[in-house]
Amino acid sequence: PHPHPPPPPPRAPGGGGSREGDREKKGAPQPKAVVAAPQKEAPKRSRVNKSQAPEGTKPRILLVDDDDTLRLLVKSRLEKDQSIVIAAADGEEALAKFKANRPDIVISDVFMPKMDGFELCRQIRKIDHTVPIVMLTSMNDVKDRIKGLDAGADDYIVKPFAPKELEARVRSLLRRSEADRGVGGAGGGAGNSAAQQS
Repeated sequence: PHPHPPPPPPRAPGGGGSREGDREKKGAPQPKAVVAAPQKEAPKRSRVNKSQAPEGTKPRILLVDDDDTLRLLVKSRLEKDQSIVIAAADGEEALAKFKANRPDIVISDVFMPKMDGFELCRQIRKIDHTVPIVMLTSMNDVKDRIKGLDAGADDYIVKPFAPKELEARVRSLLRRSEADRGVGGAGGGAGNSAAQQS
């Protein structure tokens, strides 16, 4: 007797089936892939720097120095400290800009061409008796400081100085000036009050 051949192995599901099964599969509706709708991103809130004061309330500073490097350095630091800086390279230019802009505080070098800091201080005091004036000098001489104070300066800083010290002196003088005037805002204070008196 001949042995019976072994039965064919069963086909794996999903494998090649009969043509009818393939047709049924092709004709059967295939489930649609569900795609989640893209979520709209919430609008990003712009960060507001609370320390950034409005333009109208920033103090105006007249900075006078014939040293271009120092003048640009100090100007940059003061502007970062929320101030409007009006720069001048000599006393004559500074006096003209003082009359045109009426700043809230003056920072002036002592030894400059055309008009030195002492004379500039005297000329400013003829126009405005209250605006704070800070003198910068490389000479740590008591006579020079007395001369500047007699000319009308309110404070002295000896070069070289730390920029943070100058910034602190400026803020202190502005606070004192505001308190003397009884004004809450910094910008347009001393200059505007002097302009109304003149």
